[in-house]
Amino acid sequence: MQRRPALVASIATVVIMLSILAVAFYLGISNQKTSEIKARTVAQQVSNALEIMAADRVRALDDLVGHWPVASANEIDWFNVRAVTLAKMLPGLRDLALLDRQGHVLWSIDPHNRKQLLRQHLPTLLGVPSGATTAVLYPPDRPQSLIVMRAISMQGKPHGYVAAFFDINTILGVYTSELDAGGLSFLMQDGDAVLHQSGTLSGSAPVVRQPLDFAGRRWHFSVQSQSDSWQTSWWLAGIGSLIALCIGLLLYRQFAKDAQVRRFQQLYQSAADASLDAILLLARCPGQDGPDFLLQHSNKVAAQLCDASLLLAGQSLALLCKELSANWFFRRCVDVDQTGEPFEAVLPQPSGLIHASWLRLQVVKSAQGLALTFRDVSREHALQQQIRYQAEHDQLTGLLNRYAFEQRLAALLTTTQGGALCYIDMDQFKHINDSCGHLAGDELLRNVASLLSIDLHHADILARVGGDEFCLVLAGRNMSAVSTHLQQLLSRIAAFRFSWEQQIFTIGASIGVVALGGEQGSLTDLLKAADSGCYLAKNQGRNRYFIVDADGPELNHLQQQRQLLSLLHTALDEHRFELYAQPIVSLSVPPQGLHLEVLLRLRDSDGAMVSPALFIPLAEQQGLMGLIDRWVIRRVLQQLAATPAQLPMLDKIAINLSGPSLSDPDLLPFIQQQLQLFAIPAAKICFEITETAAITNMAAANRFIDSLRQIGCKFALDDFGVGMSSFAYLKHLPVDYLKIDGSFVKAMTQNATDAVMVRAMADIARSMQIQTIAEFVPDEATCVLLRSIGVHYGQGYGLGHPAPWQTFFPQTATL
Repeated sequence: MQRRPALVASIATVVIMLSILAVAFYLGISNQKTSEIKARTVAQQVSNALEIMAADRVRALDDLVGHWPVASANEIDWFNVRAVTLAKMLPGLRDLALLDRQGHVLWSIDPHNRKQLLRQHLPTLLGVPSGATTAVLYPPDRPQSLIVMRAISMQGKPHGYVAAFFDINTILGVYTSELDAGGLSFLMQDGDAVLHQSGTLSGSAPVVRQPLDFAGRRWHFSVQSQSDSWQTSWWLAGIGSLIALCIGLLLYRQFAKDAQVRRFQQLYQSAADASLDAILLLARCPGQDGPDFLLQHSNKVAAQLCDASLLLAGQSLALLCKELSANWFFRRCVDVDQTGEPFEAVLPQPSGLIHASWLRLQVVKSAQGLALTFRDVSREHALQQQIRYQAEHDQLTGLLNRYAFEQRLAALLTTTQGGALCYIDMDQFKHINDSCGHLAGDELLRNVASLLSIDLHHADILARVGGDEFCLVLAGRNMSAVSTHLQQLLSRIAAFRFSWEQQIFTIGASIGVVALGGEQGSLTDLLKAADSGCYLAKNQGRNRYFIVDADGPELNHLQQQRQLLSLLHTALDEHRFELYAQPIVSLSVPPQGLHLEVLLRLRDSDGAMVSPALFIPLAEQQGLMGLIDRWVIRRVLQQLAATPAQLPMLDKIAINLSGPSLSDPDLLPFIQQQLQLFAIPAAKICFEITETAAITNMAAANRFIDSLRQIGCKFALDDFGVGMSSFAYLKHLPVDYLKIDGSFVKAMTQNATDAVMVRAMADIARSMQIQTIAEFVPDEATCVLLRSIGVHYGQGYGLGHPAPWQTFFPQTATL
């Protein structure tokens, strides 16, 4: 019995000691596991946060490159505004740089960094492969920096690079600032390169190593708890009397560690809630029909965008997608988990459970499963729609613009729908626009657009393609229906009255029509043919339509005119005009020397001569006569300067001037300069002007004539007698020669009236001391009659045919 207490005491002592040792051992193992769990939780949370933050920054950089403008007035200004905004929104983004295709820096946010970069070829320095569209790397001179480069491509062609400089210490500091105080040591590595470290990893405690993807780089985040998990056990074994205090201390420390873990969780939650995107973290788990994903965590933005029923913890992604009729999305998520390739898309509102019209969605693979982020882009999508509308529509009338019209017409031509293309040009618009101003012109165009929009079908296409030019496609209609519609349209336009500031105007329209369907040319050919039809409609009297026949004579004539106009431009640019001359022969006065009139000739590409009756009127119509007159003046003086020995034998060389040239204030100094340049006596030059051109601007003509006569030039009034006021204006024109129009001369031997008219003109000219020249002299009998009348000179086939310049000046060099 005495031994029993001792035995009991011994047993009790042994039991107590064993209990203490068991408790100490149990607590040591528990602490070790707790430290490992704590380190693993922190590692997972920080890794997930860094992956999401990296995806957010890379996506922002991709958005910047992906929305690069096709045309901008100042590309650097555009880049600078968006780069500064991104730098403010994304912590850790130290600088953004714009590089050209060769890798030279064009601009960056940080001026100091820009100065260093300007001396470097960044892709070469960093070892970026030629033609790479993306690169993530570390600069050798900044080991704590990360550079993400993205190639800029415009219309499929390289345009340059955008380089983002991230400060690794700043980025990691956001998530690791409180780890030091929590008794944790950590190490962030990219391969063998140490990016960030705090404390020392020892071998006495388990180290948790967590892989993560940061902007395309594979990082490893190692975390270790520095607490000695066996310290408490040794204290319990050594100091049994303090077991209660130690237990209390251990419990306190345990609770403190749990609180610290909760703080880390709150830190991660704060970072997730600060994101602009909704974030859902899903853990991978096995399912009945394959892998499934369960919702583990969601942030504040997700709670704002989604109905609460979608964010229940443990929610199955497979069941959720089935309820939302979005099984395709679940298959996409499985593909992301299996391949590691992220999925990104902009989608319309998938369900009433999500409070957004459009979402930008991204799914990336994480260590535990998937990270799903999405953002409400309803406003951005509406802005894109608005920009697309503005890019395709005329801002004044609201109709399609030329670019959009050609796109839709090209799409229509690929179908068998048929119809007609109508090119519409408004008549009288220029008059109203010039007399009333651009505001009136704009209002008129809006009214015309409304008139053209009446009675159109859904498939019809209407666009404004120029100032007062419209294009209309009447789709799926035969030519009878097209004609009916155009007749009604022209009637509406003719009946319309435009009122502006108490003035009433009427307008009209000329329309060229081309049938669609069957054998037809390209889009350009169709528009050109319709435009030609519009031109022909104007020539036929305006306010009508003209249906173009590709084989019709009208279109062929118009095509010939266009070819001739092109030939005129080529002749001016390449000096392909030829100089001819026709003699003016003395009839009743002793000849003073060779008297010639310069004639202009033109050959086509086949070498055939083009009649002046064809190209001269066209040149006048197109405003080219001023250039042609200058060409002739310079070339004649140049040719005369090339034959100085024959110059004394020349009495006069007559050069024709057109009406526009006579009113050109710059022509007079040009002639004076050319005479001085080639040293040709002004008395050798005679300028021929028509009566019509002279009386159009009498004051300008008189100033021009007087100025050149003062230096010795002579003037002849050509085609005299065909105007109604010839005699009335003759006394106001100080000319030296009067050229009697050939219509009176060529038949004067058979027509007494013509002879009387010629005699009257000769008598009046003689009374004014003006010498006369008869045109179109056909034969010697006419010459005899002209001498009897007293005409001084004759010109015509009866006296000499036009001949090349070298016929009269054989020593002229080829210039």
